[in-house]
Amino acid sequence: MSVRSHRSAVSGGPAHLTVVVEASRPSAAERPDLEPFAVEVQRRNHVAIVQPRGELDLATVDTLRNALDAAIAETLSAAPGGIEQGARLVLDLRGLSFIGSTGLRLLMALDQRAQRDGFQLTLLAPAAPIDKAIRLCGLDQILPFAAPANA
Repeated sequence: MSVRSHRSAVSGGPAHLTVVVEASRPSAAERPDLEPFAVEVQRRNHVAIVQPRGELDLATVDTLRNALDAAIAETLSAAPGGIEQGARLVLDLRGLSFIGSTGLRLLMALDQRAQRDGFQLTLLAPAAPIDKAIRLCGLDQILPFAAPANA
């Protein structure tokens, strides 16, 4: 982690201190308990089930986005009629150990894409306390979350 600070003063005004904290992701050798981010995709007929595992944040969101793009393309090509032919994407977030703001933004964009492109989206929320960011933002009330079948 590195910390940079900058002091400035406006003529006749108080001094301002800006502190920027930059944290880098620890390597597997530094934190053996840190699970590497991975995405598993399963297909069943016209349904794609996408299961990310690990921390969903700025460093990993593109990996999930790419997996989702591929899963959506395959699902829509298998069911060209969209929802009428059963095109469905299930994003199972239960394997996440963290979700950051970029992950939350991805969920909102995915919902908009489902409405635009014509596939059914179902989200399975992570367990507490990982779901706290989702609940605090109110996304659990506006996105298509469903209780897992085995819950």
